[in-house]
Amino acid sequence: MDDEPLLRIRGADIGFEKGDALLESVDLVVHPGEIIGIIGRSGIGKTTLLRTIADLIPALEGTVEAPEERGQIGYIPQRLGLINHQTVGYNVIMGALVRAPLWQTILSLPSRELRDDARQAIAAVGLSEKALEPISLLSGGQQRRVAIARSMVQRPNLLLADECLGELDAETAKEIIDLLVRLSKEQGTAILIVDHNPVRASTFCDRVFQIRGTRLEEVDV
Repeated sequence: MDDEPLLRIRGADIGFEKGDALLESVDLVVHPGEIIGIIGRSGIGKTTLLRTIADLIPALEGTVEAPEERGQIGYIPQRLGLINHQTVGYNVIMGALVRAPLWQTILSLPSRELRDDARQAIAAVGLSEKALEPISLLSGGQQRRVAIARSMVQRPNLLLADECLGELDAETAKEIIDLLVRLSKEQGTAILIVDHNPVRASTFCDRVFQIRGTRLEEVDV
């Protein structure tokens, strides 16, 4: 494991209003290749924590030191953030464009290398035959595979996954978990994943943290 952390949170209060933080005094250090599970009941601050790490919401107090360069943080929201009327290939290439020069991103003109990377990522998640199908025609599990492929081709240093295993049958969830583990081991991506199932999280995460009240506490796995 690399000694230099990808994410360091120190004494952070997290929420939307000072004096009414969802989480208080959060301390967390995450290294490359680690998979960190975040568990806790609904509405307690798990999504807000991820959004703060992604710099979509500022911390109320303390510091959040995360990768700052373009494309270094990948984010899979609960609703996946896919463009439903566009194809699998289009959605995955959008992830690849994060690595492209800004003019290519603006014009949506990926290079041949990025197109090849997108095809390989789609193949890796077992959806080559669906590459030209719109997202709206895919099952929930297939859509989650597309979101993973998009993250794979983005090659982020840090991936934030919010309930991407929700509402999946056990077999499909296992396939998604295998893809996440592959991403962490092969690309060294650090992954923070919110999961409502603590038993499942303990089977594939290196460490698991639970939100209790306003505190983020590490639990035994």
